[in-house]
Amino acid sequence: MIHLALFIVLVLTSGCASQTAAISQAASSTRDAVLAAQVHLADANTELSRIAVHMQQINESIPYVSDDVPAIYSTLQYVSVAVVAAVIGALIYTYIPRR
Repeated sequence: MIHLALFIVLVLTSGCASQTAAISQAASSTRDAVLAAQVHLADANTELSRIAVHMQQINESIPYVSDDVPAIYSTLQYVSVAVVAAVIGALIYTYIPRR
């Protein structure tokens, strides 16, 4: 976006200025764009370094992580199966006709 604005300014002012002034202005705007890009690249490099440090910390902590299921969940599963079996048994007992 900045480059487009600088280009438009350059085109509008190039008709009024000499070729030396146009070249100087283009060089100045290019220098400013390069400096801005260097600042952005430095910021991006800092961010990438920070991300790399976080990834290293995560990789170091992975061996200490486990997927243990608490015993209460296993117990609840067995209780749920027993309740379902009891309900089915009660329904069969209640609704099957007897002679």
